[in-house]
Amino acid sequence: MTDLVQTGRLRDCELLVAGLVVRAMAERGIEPPDAAALAQDDALRTRDLALFGLDSLDWIALATRLEETIDAELPDEALITPAHRSVAGWGAAVLAASPAGPPPRHPNPMTPRTP
Repeated sequence: MTDLVQTGRLRDCELLVAGLVVRAMAERGIEPPDAAALAQDDALRTRDLALFGLDSLDWIALATRLEETIDAELPDEALITPAHRSVAGWGAAVLAASPAGPPPRHPNPMTPRTP
C-alpha cells in the first residue's frame, strides 16, 4: 500500500473516531467541536479524551461503539494509555485493526443509535 493511500486511510479512521467522540460528547451534554476539525487539528486530535470531559465509562462505551462499527477490537493500550487515548491514537488502532479493504464507514454523529 502506498504512503499516500495509507495516509488517506489513517485520516478516514481518525474522522470515524472523531465523529463518535463528537456524538459521545453531545450525548453527555458537552458542547463538541466539529468532527472534521477534531480530526484535522493536531492539538485536538492528539488530546486525551479525558480532557474533553469524557470519563472512563464514556471511553468504554465509545470503544465498544467503535469496535462494533469496525467489527474488530481496539488494543488495551488505546484505552489505558493517555498518549493513545485520543482521536489520533484510536484512529491508528482502527487502521491497524482494519483489513486493507475499503475505509471504515463514517457514522453520522447526530443520528440516534438503534438497538
